[in-house]
Amino acid sequence: MNFETLINQNDATIKLIIEYEFPDKRCVGGKYVPSTNSIFLFEHDIEIQCRHMFGSLEHLDSYRWIVFGHELGHALDPELSFLSKKLEETGDAYYLYKIEENAWNIAEDLLSFVERGIFQKVRQESLAVHTKKVQNIS
Repeated sequence: MNFETLINQNDATIKLIIEYEFPDKRCVGGKYVPSTNSIFLFEHDIEIQCRHMFGSLEHLDSYRWIVFGHELGHALDPELSFLSKKLEETGDAYYLYKIEENAWNIAEDLLSFVERGIFQKVRQESLAVHTKKVQNIS
């Protein structure tokens, strides 16, 4: 299995673009751009994030799949447009949390071949920031 195969099994109109690094100072492993229906993966940033999370590149293949799966989750989320519009209108952190949670839920279904413990660790770390923002508002 490769990224293109998983895309084609779900929505062949999604474009995959792999670049060396995110063109900003932030460390971004992946990004989904709805206006072009494109998933971007940033290889160097993925390596940095993997090393930061696990202390080595031992889980790099799984981590790369997880980043990709999360972005594919955004691309396949039928609620993304609605939630993005509500986030833009209200600025309510709940909508950003829901956008991220939906992508993780979809990714979990798509990536059954990735070791669950690794997937759950990445998911939990990613959602932690959004969970805190929602809890601070409540």
